[in-house]
Amino acid sequence: MRLIPDSGVRVLRGMAHWQLCALHDTARVDDLVMLAPAATPAEDGAPATGPFTGGYAGMAFDRRCRFFHPRPEDGKVDSVLWGRTTSLGVHDGKPQAFAITPAATEVDGATIGDLPRRPLALATDDTDYLYLADPDAKAVWLVDTWQQEVARRIDFAQPPVDLAACGSDVFVLLADGTTWQLAPCDEARRTAWPAVAGGERLAISAAARGGYLAWVLERAGQFDAALHALHLGQSITLPFCTDVASQAEHPEFGALIVVAQLPGDQFVRLRLLGNQPTLLPPLVAPHYDGRGIVLAPDGRVAYWTAQGLRHAAPARAQYRQSGRLFSFALDAEHDQMSWGRLIVEACLPAGTGIRFRAFTRDDLEFGDPIDGQGLAGEVPVLSQHTWENDGRETQALFRDPSARPLTPVAADGFALYEAPLIVPPGRYLWLVFEFSGTRSKSPRLRGARAEYPGHDLLKKLPRTLWREAAARDFLFRYLMPPAAMLDEWQSVSGDRHRLLDSRIAPAQALPWLASFLGLVLDPCWPAEVQRRMIAEAANLFRTRGTLASLRRMVEILTGAEVVIVEHFRLRGGGVVGNTQVNASQAVLGVGYRVGGAIGDPRRQALASDQPPSGDDFENFDDFAHRFTVSVVATLDARQLGCVRRLLELHKPAHTDFTLCTADSGIRAGLGAHLGISSVIGQSAGFQPGLMGDAVLGAGYLLGRPELDREQS
Repeated sequence: MRLIPDSGVRVLRGMAHWQLCALHDTARVDDLVMLAPAATPAEDGAPATGPFTGGYAGMAFDRRCRFFHPRPEDGKVDSVLWGRTTSLGVHDGKPQAFAITPAATEVDGATIGDLPRRPLALATDDTDYLYLADPDAKAVWLVDTWQQEVARRIDFAQPPVDLAACGSDVFVLLADGTTWQLAPCDEARRTAWPAVAGGERLAISAAARGGYLAWVLERAGQFDAALHALHLGQSITLPFCTDVASQAEHPEFGALIVVAQLPGDQFVRLRLLGNQPTLLPPLVAPHYDGRGIVLAPDGRVAYWTAQGLRHAAPARAQYRQSGRLFSFALDAEHDQMSWGRLIVEACLPAGTGIRFRAFTRDDLEFGDPIDGQGLAGEVPVLSQHTWENDGRETQALFRDPSARPLTPVAADGFALYEAPLIVPPGRYLWLVFEFSGTRSKSPRLRGARAEYPGHDLLKKLPRTLWREAAARDFLFRYLMPPAAMLDEWQSVSGDRHRLLDSRIAPAQALPWLASFLGLVLDPCWPAEVQRRMIAEAANLFRTRGTLASLRRMVEILTGAEVVIVEHFRLRGGGVVGNTQVNASQAVLGVGYRVGGAIGDPRRQALASDQPPSGDDFENFDDFAHRFTVSVVATLDARQLGCVRRLLELHKPAHTDFTLCTADSGIRAGLGAHLGISSVIGQSAGFQPGLMGDAVLGAGYLLGRPELDREQS
């Protein structure tokens, strides 16, 4: 019994595969490969101006959008109310001196009456306390930003050189390279992160799975500057890096790191996903003073200039004009395998292109893979000797505009390209993609798949036509398009049963399948809802327009409990023989009324012996042919629109309805029915306002608890 298939497809796609490839002047951006950004001045060597001597002045934002900027030379701190800018992007608010008064109190017999000597770095916590790193005093000062008063002083054996905050947690980097946590601890405590000798900058952000991402910059502004990831135990060389800022990690897109370089250079952006750095388009920062950057409340990168506070802006993308990607070995698991067709999913803007070369071998026994990639693994990249001695021309890719049945379509902005693999038979296949672009445009490669074996149409022709090698090669390539078409038709024929099963049918075939049942699929329905509707359409349409059918349809769409109440059931009844029954408004339960009026009580002055008038029919219309649909869930505007369209399409034509959800609450004056229009459970989400802990309606502090000075 053979366990190895004789035919199949080998795929190159996703970050996991691209990491095994060798990239020359190309870069990975998430799950794509494109031309690498053009070289920046920092990559060409040291600048002509000599070593950087600009110093450092760490900045910070508080929760009230106040920006704090230190002046270490003067021992002062300035503040700017962040928000309003001029047409040039500079904040038009002039810096104001942030005066700090000493706290003349006694602690352990000593009087605290002095002020910070040289505020070098700043940080703020969620309670808007301002932390100042003062290396001259070997202390970190806590300042109450509301009272503008020193609240606490924390002394260290080593001078503090930088501060970083992550929510309510505040950390300090000392001159010996150790990091300490200051808040919300009662006293400073050493972290478990390793010490970095020569560390000068510190950045902390939240990790997606809890914990922190901690970065320390060593030898800031120098040619050998390096960024250490304390949480990973790894480092990255970043020449002439002067400061670093890190955003909170996203579970899907990873962590974004912004690295400031020398004044006049662009800010470098790195995305760290799966512990692999990816270079993103840079930011421009005109007139940057080189003394530090900080993340603004809106996520932009703020920096200081001689004109005041400014924000970095995205730079115009500039790419290298050519590059290569060397794939790892694709294994067909059979020696002397004849490879067939290559299908590539890519985006090729005007002026750009992708060509390729293919190589095959039956063994992996070579010791010179390009860049040493995969030397110790089982899937090395191409041999350096094989690549340097290959004199063939690259092959072109041809776009296939046809719609492939039962085949996933290309992503938005991408297209499918194909070409025959003109290579000798071999078990292993290597692909080399050659990118070409312009300074502002780059091709983007999303994935590739190689099919094996090649077609067998030659065996259906007389052998005299393909006995010679040149004729065989020509006919093999000539018959590749019709062979691919025949394979697709055969695949569709073999899988045609999938089209009739809503559970496994392709998403693009669901509207066609629903049309056989007279069901119109709303584009807003998720794919799983569409499949479930089709599966139950026959049973639902047998009772279409009834309460049971409507309820089930809405349940499938929303995935929540649905209650439908017909209004005539809420009219109540009367007492036999009581002519004054309509004068009462007391309702006992739902189906029985102690007295009670039908309709609006202001129109119930009719005598029992009078014939019915138009008002009676109007009162009757208040209840007849009307119903309320209550969904025990919270729905957004788009979901509400989907439910309304579903009810409009499948309800009886002469009826009207009201739609409400769990967040509608109790409707005063209209009745509250437990389990129907009101739900016992979690409230609408209002947060309680606690005096001393929150501003009413905003969630911020109204006053604040005073720090315990005895603990300082």
